[in-house]
Order: sequence, then C-alpha cells, then structure tokens
Amino acid sequence: MWQDVTWMFSNNIYFIFLSYLILGAGLKYIDDAFDKKTFSKWRGIILAPFLGLLWAFTMFVNPFSATVLFAIAVGVLIKGKIDNPAHLLGLVTIILALVFVRVDVMMLPLVLLSAAAIVDEAGNDVAGYDETIKKSKKFKHRFFVYFFGRRYLLKVALLYLVLINVFPMYILIALILFDEAYIAVELYSTSVRDSKQS
Repeated sequence: MWQDVTWMFSNNIYFIFLSYLILGAGLKYIDDAFDKKTFSKWRGIILAPFLGLLWAFTMFVNPFSATVLFAIAVGVLIKGKIDNPAHLLGLVTIILALVFVRVDVMMLPLVLLSAAAIVDEAGNDVAGYDETIKKSKKFKHRFFVYFFGRRYLLKVALLYLVLINVFPMYILIALILFDEAYIAVELYSTSVRDSKQS
C-alpha cells in the first residue's frame, strides 16, 4: 500500500508544487496569527496538525523534499522560530508522523542546505531588527535586507545542487513557490492590519 502511495505522489510535480504553496502560506498564516494577531489563533492551532501531516507526507513521498523540508525545519528550530503553540503542535505532528514512516534524506545536501537555512534565518533576523541597516540608503545594506528578507541563500544553495545535477529543477521551483506563498500571505496580512488601523 505505502509503495503505491509513494509511487503515485513521489514524482508528481503538481502535488509537490501545491504542497509547497500550502505549507508556505500556512506557516505565514500561523506566524501572523500569533505575532501580529492579524488572523485567528484558534484557526492557526487547528491548521497546524494538517500542515504537520502534509509536511511529513511530502517528505515521505519525495527524497528531495525530505532533504529540503528537513533543512528548513533545522534552520527554524536552531534559530528559535518555533515560538508559539501552533508551530510547536505542527512540529510534534511532523515528528510523530515520521516515527511511523521512513524518509530518505540525502545527508551531504542536507548539511549544505541546513547551513544555508540557518544563515538565512540569522540574516532575516538582522534585516528585521537592525534599524541602521533598515534605514540605510547604501546599496549593500538594501541588498542585505532584500536578500535575507526573502531568505535567498537557501535558494542559491539549492540552485547549486540543481546545476550539478544532484537535485531536479522542480524542487527549486517548489521552494520558490513556498516562499512566494509565504510573502503573499504576509502582504495580505499587512493590508488587513492597515485596514483595521485606518
């Protein structure tokens, strides 16, 4: 049975794209529900186990996704981004789901991508709180905010793995969709918050 499920979804790029879109949007929904109170916290908590199961299932059916999503989880975990009950519930769901199934993680790419994810999260923190960099008109500072604001280092590392034929191109596209969905929800959240204040 599991072999049939794996075969059905493992190389289905439409499923991979849709999964990454949902995961990126869902994570930002939860972020802003708790950090900015734009959305319902209870909906975020209800959403968390679903996202955790989807995250684990996507890792299970696709070894490339297993490596990328594991690296993202390592980055946010090490940088302390699991900072609300919904994220914790989602993480516990992922761990519990992965206890029952075996995922194929590519170890050397995982080290590279995890390192990139950690640096991305650190750079994103600096870009968010360092007022000198945020207000600077220097190109290097503006590029820093842009680059780490969109967490590009992980995508650059993944692009390298694509160029040397370790990873397929569709995983890079999926990661871009993940981040764009995250940013789209962030833009929507900002518009909701601004409309409430006006």
